[in-house]
Amino acid sequence: MLHDSNIPDQANQECRKLIAELFIPYSIPASTNFEVQQDRRQRRFSFECSVHEPLSVFFTRLISSINRQYLKGKSISTNNRVYLATKANLVCKSTDGSTALTEFSNDKTLEDCFLSDSTNNNASKPYQLLLQINFSMHDYPEKNTLLVYVVQRNPAHIIQCRLNTIPMVGCPVVPLLEGENICLTNSEFLWFVGQSKKWSDKPCHKGFLFIPTEDHVGLSIQLKVRVRDIKGMAGVPFGTNKFFDPYGQPIECKSPVLKAPKQVFHQQRYEWIENNQLDSQHLRVVSYNILAEMYARSDFARAHIFKHCPEACISSAYRLPLILRELFSYQSDFICLQEVDRWVYDKYLLNALRSHRNMDGIFLAKRAVITDPNDPAKVKVDTKKEKGEGCAIFYRRARFELVSKCGLPSILHYASTVPFLSTMLNNFNSTTLSCSSTGHSFSEENTETHIQKSLSQCLISGIFREKSTTSQSPLLIVSNAHFYFHPSASPIRIIQARTVHYYLSKLALDYRQSDKQCPGSDVYTALTQGDGCPSDEEVAYQPVFESAYVNNPPEFTNWVPGFHNVLDVILYNTDSDLKCIHVLPIDPLERIKELLIQLINENGQIVQDSSELGLPNAYFPSDHIALVADFSWDSLEHTSE
Repeated sequence: MLHDSNIPDQANQECRKLIAELFIPYSIPASTNFEVQQDRRQRRFSFECSVHEPLSVFFTRLISSINRQYLKGKSISTNNRVYLATKANLVCKSTDGSTALTEFSNDKTLEDCFLSDSTNNNASKPYQLLLQINFSMHDYPEKNTLLVYVVQRNPAHIIQCRLNTIPMVGCPVVPLLEGENICLTNSEFLWFVGQSKKWSDKPCHKGFLFIPTEDHVGLSIQLKVRVRDIKGMAGVPFGTNKFFDPYGQPIECKSPVLKAPKQVFHQQRYEWIENNQLDSQHLRVVSYNILAEMYARSDFARAHIFKHCPEACISSAYRLPLILRELFSYQSDFICLQEVDRWVYDKYLLNALRSHRNMDGIFLAKRAVITDPNDPAKVKVDTKKEKGEGCAIFYRRARFELVSKCGLPSILHYASTVPFLSTMLNNFNSTTLSCSSTGHSFSEENTETHIQKSLSQCLISGIFREKSTTSQSPLLIVSNAHFYFHPSASPIRIIQARTVHYYLSKLALDYRQSDKQCPGSDVYTALTQGDGCPSDEEVAYQPVFESAYVNNPPEFTNWVPGFHNVLDVILYNTDSDLKCIHVLPIDPLERIKELLIQLINENGQIVQDSSELGLPNAYFPSDHIALVADFSWDSLEHTSE
């Protein structure tokens, strides 16, 4: 098995390496009378070589490594049937039925043999590379055998695999998996439960994720993985060389299975979903700010915003399983998430939603905010560097195909390229701003700081087409953004909103948004009406956006101690085939408080001051409430452009 090291091409090609791994099994046919090791274990050899190394040098090191391993701690005598590697060569074999073999010259480099397109066996070529190693018995060279290995280039392999979330009854347990060339569908995942490290011989579940039941409470969880690539070829066993099982090193969860919290509010939502099943002429959209780990665990947030939340409940290890169960339960066609940590998207959500809901996703990170090393009070945004969190859109790939991914890595950076928006930015930057509705204000000295921070906000858009038997299915544009938030930042959000409306007017269909401002505000007006765009900046088509919750507006979507407001909204273009048929309602805040106090009392605790309550907590995994809207869509009768 060979890996081309992931080092970018540079002028100094000496940096390029080839990582080779060789697995010599113990299961040798008895007819060969062949025994290379006494402990009957598979051996694994790893090499990191320059791509310019000749085959002859590589073979010398390979043979030396094999023999050194097998002779370690052993004495050779004529009574021991010890076979040692004596020769190696590389051949090319046609796969069209011919038995002819073409041997590579030993002066060829590893790059010539393994990395050139002409010898890449993963490309659809009618031949394969074979590594032949000849073994001879010590002192009896006439007693020899030949082992032949099929060379697999860039096999599936796991870089990292962990079970570091809290397993709870009814909540998905997902391995945080990082690897290369892995096909989850073809790979094997075996789950075991046990008491005090006593594992059953038979797995209790097979599949990428595992959902514990009441019977598993108090038990530990173990996972074994055998990764395969898109062709079904088995990859490199996970773990260190100490583990020779085809499944590699077992992965164990540090926490035993716990009972899940009693989520009455969410259970009522799940029942609503079950009673409102959709047909093919309808689609469901979810918008949810899931609270990034990088914010939830920051010193400022723990000391001020989320000090009400127990430490055990603020961690992603506790919150992610609850969030994932919630996302699964909504049975949606599109999921738009804000404040998604990059690692959560790459290693957790994407794999879980692909496996369990057959959804794929796209992600765009916010831009990095960099502190001036000479003046910590000053910050600057690097529009070319990513922040650790951003926005994601997931879509049901059985129904929709992604035609194109687009968006704005920095909304305000894009605004600076549009004359009328740039003028708004310049006017904002040159004045001292105040927000009469809150009493907060920007001073002249920190206005630039807020401008810089707001440059980090992004907008991600996906252009989708419904999969159907017709050749002219309409296009649907789904967008997701997260605006800058500060008590005095309404003027900034207005510019962001007008920028988004201007940009989406060119894309011209559906928009999904978490805008940090309630309906009726100037920001909401800028989003839905796009006023302030002079005639010479107008585009040919102006979508008419309206909130999906316009007839059933929630009292809040975000709640922390001392603050609650509607900070999230799903907008859709009413000048289209889309019609909102119903939304998942959100209970009034007082009802949520009563419910929360009841749950806390049932848990043996007493609420001293209800004003100190807020989200997240043991029962709500985010400081926001998810929005869910169902739309009718006459996609088979009309064509939109």
